[in-house]
Parts: sequence; C-alpha cells; structure tokens
Amino acid sequence: MTYSSQCSRSKSIVRFSNDEEMSTDTGDLNLDNLPTDTLLIIFSFCGPELWPILSQVCHRFYVILGPNSFLWEQISRRLLIVNQTSLVFRSKLYSSLCGREKCRIYKNWRKGACLVKPIATIVEKHILPWLILETDLLWIGAGSHIRAYARAPPATFDSGFNESKRSHGCKPLLNLVSTSGDVRQFVVKDGIVVAGDTVGSLLVWRASSGKLQFKKSKCHSSEISTVGLHKNLIVSGSRDKTVKIWQHSWRDLHIIQEIILEDRVLSLDIDPSGSVLCTGTGGHFNVSPSQLYDLSTGALISPLRKHFREGEGVYDIHFESPNEVLTADFNSALRLWDLRTQTNVSVWEDPHDSAVNCIASDNNVTMLTGTATHGGIRLWDKRQRRCAQLYFVQPDLRSPVYSLDFDSSELFAALDASVVGLDFSAGNDKPSNGLAVFPCN
Repeated sequence: MTYSSQCSRSKSIVRFSNDEEMSTDTGDLNLDNLPTDTLLIIFSFCGPELWPILSQVCHRFYVILGPNSFLWEQISRRLLIVNQTSLVFRSKLYSSLCGREKCRIYKNWRKGACLVKPIATIVEKHILPWLILETDLLWIGAGSHIRAYARAPPATFDSGFNESKRSHGCKPLLNLVSTSGDVRQFVVKDGIVVAGDTVGSLLVWRASSGKLQFKKSKCHSSEISTVGLHKNLIVSGSRDKTVKIWQHSWRDLHIIQEIILEDRVLSLDIDPSGSVLCTGTGGHFNVSPSQLYDLSTGALISPLRKHFREGEGVYDIHFESPNEVLTADFNSALRLWDLRTQTNVSVWEDPHDSAVNCIASDNNVTMLTGTATHGGIRLWDKRQRRCAQLYFVQPDLRSPVYSLDFDSSELFAALDASVVGLDFSAGNDKPSNGLAVFPCN
C-alpha cells in the first residue's frame, strides 16, 4: 500500500512498541502528532544546534526539546565538566544548570570562550598560594593571610566592574591572619578553617566569622606543608619527615598518633569514610612517594608505589571515593590507584612533560591538573588516555599553577602573582585574551 493510499483512509491507527496509539484524521497527519519515540529519532538527526529553534515551533516540541528536556539531560550526562552527577561536586555549584545550558557552557570550555575575572593580587614573593572553592565563597591562602571572597553569580561579574577592580581584584569578606609565619595548604570543612604555617604551628579559625579559635605552637620542628581534617581529627604533615594525628576541640588539640616517614611530607588526604590516610613525600631516601596508613592507629597499610626514581615526589593527593585516589607526580604523571587491589589502574602523562602541581576533579570523569610551566592546565577524561584539552592561563607570565578548583561554570587558578577566575558561562564564542586553548584530540 502506498503512502497516498494510507492517507486516503478516513482514520488510521498506528501501534508502536510501547503500545501507544495515534489517531489521525485525513487532513491532520502533522509532524507534531507523531509519537514521542518517533520524534526523538527525527530530532536526533537534526542535531543539538537546531533543537533550540525546533523547540519554538509548538508546545509539544518545547516539552521534548526545551531547556530541561530529557534529550539535553541525556547529552549533558556524558560530557566533561558539566555532567554534575557527583554529590560532592554539586556541593560547590553556585547555581544549578538546565540541560541545554550545560551543553552551551561545555561548548565554551572547549573553545576557551570565557570572561577573565581578576580575583586577587598576590604581593608576597616566593610563596605557594592555595585556594578552596565553596558554593558561595572562594578561599585564598597567600603569605600569612587566608582570605575569603564572595562568589559573584556567573556571567554577572562585570556588572559595574571598573578598571580599578580589574587591576586590583575584589575585596575579601574575611581575612584570617597567621602572626607567626606564612600559611601553606589549608582546609575548610565542618565550619572551621585549619592551617599550618612555616614555623610548625597549627591554627584553627571559625569559618563563619574568621575568629581564631586557637593556635598551637611547635606542633612540628619544621614548616607544616599540608593538613587534613575529618570530624574531630586533624592531620598535619611536615618537612620534618613526620605526620601527626591530632584530636581537636573548640579550645585545644592533643596528639594521638605520630608517623615517622623518613622523608619530607608534601601532601596528604583522608578518604571520605575517614578510615584511610594517603601521604605524598619527596621520593627520597628510598621511601615510597605515596603510602597508605590506617587513620585510627597510624599503622602502615601499604606503600602504593614500589618502583620509582629518586626525587619522583607526589605534590597533591585527591580521594575520588573510599576506593580510588589520584596522585600528582613530579615526573609529569597523574595516577589513579584502586585501594581494593592497591594497584595503579591508570596513568595519564602530561603531553609537555611538565610536573603536576595540583589536582581538581568532579569525582566522576573530569580531572584538571595544574602544571609547573606557563600557567598550564590540562583537562583529562578518565575514559581516555590522552589529554582532552590544554589551557594556558596568562601564558605571557610563565607562572606555575600552584592550586586550582572549578565547578561547571567557572575555573579558578592560583598563579605566583595573582588568582584568576575564568567564567565560561559568559563566553561570547570567542577565545579570551587571557587564555590560550589547544585541543589534544
């Protein structure tokens, strides 16, 4: 039977696999009367570029192709950066995004189309800045200060933004000061800020007010390079080759475990369940650069890396889950470890052989690493072995990236003289002057 003879029938019934029936009159066999499954197949051939236009045809098309439709959400779940499937990652989002907006912002990430935000100027010399991103605040540690800056809504940062702000950055809401030495890495969690300084002191502030709760001097004989926090336990790692586990209250803390590593401690992290501690050292004196310890007893569980060259230290550690941990190596490698088998399951080599200083992750498939040269940031996909994208933040300055963090719309990077924010929700389809982008695939 031909198509014309089918249409000549006064009424036709079409049955589909989902038992949905469509009844049409002779003169009303329109596209918008087709079953949803059939329309989805047709729209898939049109491509996402045409979906916003098609969604304006009629109400039914808008339901299928509108900003919060199933099609957009289905595509965004497979994308880097904007998938927002992890609860941990969603806790950093300034605002939730619809499916269509996720795809638009991801396109800006790939093209480097963004608004450059100068957040803070670092006047201190020879320091290692550190930053932590929260839903409403950006914490920046530089020199003897930890400052909290209010996050502006994405794509509205330039509202009333004059040239003086453009050169000097924003005004902090809180200013936490260490009177004894410079602050290294710090942690913000459970309503408190914990940091160690260059003279071996531990400091604890209230995150809401910036009030110093207490300071304990001489916790270590050398500078404290890294700290961790889980409930009422504080873990500090120092260049004096020790890791100490402290129990804290609102007024004081006392030591419960001391671990001697025989190599300077550069980084550490505690798994989300609070049972395992992973440490990163300098890779000297035949000491494994990454080791696992029982947090409750301080006993060594296992060295993760058994074969390494002298000086292949671990600069940063990030737990993806209680069973997975990422380590950033001086030898230009990002490694994923499975703690159930205590094996290295994946290795991503930096394409320019640059040392990896820091890690940020969406706890799903997206990883960003900050490198030691030319403001280099690498975008990685766990599902691939090659780097997905190369970013160079203010490449003319040739600064290392000491710390970075991101959500679906924004990326923040700490350089040696400034902290810069990149807002990809405000992109105008053209690469920004302060950012150079190169695809790897």
